[in-house]
Amino acid sequence: EWKSYYPIVYYLISMSVGDYHDYSFYVKTENSDDSILIQNYIYNSQDYINREKEDIDKTGELIKLFSEVFGPYPFAEEKYGHSVVPIGGGMEHQTMTTLGNFSFNLVAHELAHQWFGNNVTCGSWRDIWINEGFASYSEYIANQYLVSQERADLWMLNAFNTVFSEPGGSIYVPLDEIDNAKRIFDGRLSYKKGAAIIHMIRGEIRNDSLFFNILKEFQSAYKDSVALGTDFKNLLEAKTNIDFTDFFNQWYFGEGYPELNVSWEHKNDTLSINSFQTASSDVTP
Repeated sequence: EWKSYYPIVYYLISMSVGDYHDYSFYVKTENSDDSILIQNYIYNSQDYINREKEDIDKTGELIKLFSEVFGPYPFAEEKYGHSVVPIGGGMEHQTMTTLGNFSFNLVAHELAHQWFGNNVTCGSWRDIWINEGFASYSEYIANQYLVSQERADLWMLNAFNTVFSEPGGSIYVPLDEIDNAKRIFDGRLSYKKGAAIIHMIRGEIRNDSLFFNILKEFQSAYKDSVALGTDFKNLLEAKTNIDFTDFFNQWYFGEGYPELNVSWEHKNDTLSINSFQTASSDVTP
């Protein structure tokens, strides 16, 4: 018999059966009155725990970081943890992520889903950005705060290069592809480009304190419910007094990216700069 004391969206329930070893510990976050149970069902092998323990333990630092920048862990009275199964990646089942390994970025990504995807769920598959864009950007945040800015910059450079590998495609899933799971969970668009525009939004705001407060308020406003990309846009505009209409039309609903050809000439006391812009996709001018 299994029971959850929190609302749960239907696709976040999973069952795993095996000869598991329970490796658990507790973490105290600054915004919680009690410690959070981190419960890990791992393969019952001493070699496995010896090999993976250091990476598993990093979950504690990650949950403390995300509780600080996104708001309190949404399911603190229950737990967080992992169930190891023989798969390539992971799935953010509520309070108990299913994964195949404990690589830093994967653990960070699936943990972030407890906020973006589980606490606040995308209102339609067209807005999968609410889930995957923010969880992917959380990998950047994790590297920035817990590893190094250099490692975070490398993560973002990889995201850019992935986006630039093809000329078109929008983050917002077209209606005629709403039943295409590969398109919904497109790594280049929903994940990498989704993360990249959040980084751009952070740059537009130019105030990290305000940026993270907006993420917290988004979690609070849509807790135990669903949200669309436009809901996040509306909150952005309300809190920053910046009109993000053109930004979202270009980067969220639009396709591609601008290509710039810049030349310069210096004569005496005059510097002339010529910039010619084209679009990688004719969908967005």
